[in-house]
Amino acid sequence: MTEPAILPINFTISEAAKAEIENLRKAWNAEVPDPAAVLAICWGIFMPYGKPAFEDVVVTFYGESQLASVAGIVQEVSGLKAVFFTTTKYHPRFDGKVLDHSGERGFFLR
Repeated sequence: MTEPAILPINFTISEAAKAEIENLRKAWNAEVPDPAAVLAICWGIFMPYGKPAFEDVVVTFYGESQLASVAGIVQEVSGLKAVFFTTTKYHPRFDGKVLDHSGERGFFLR
């Protein structure tokens, strides 16, 4: 079975998450020579050294130098332009959820 070219965004983003995304954008632009061009949201598997692996939502950016390569898959969610980088396996994990953020949990889906 082949993956669709683009899976539709099926979640929303809370105001708390939007605020933290903007904080991340500022930090990215202060540290990375390729300024943040578009938000990227995906599902990731984390394997911290000495701890059990876990899965969770990932929030990052595509830099300006990468914008042309992702321009055709940019969507809008809760007023933000974003690339939703996922597969049909993980797409249902986002369905109807809200991407949120707290100081204790970081980014999470609720």
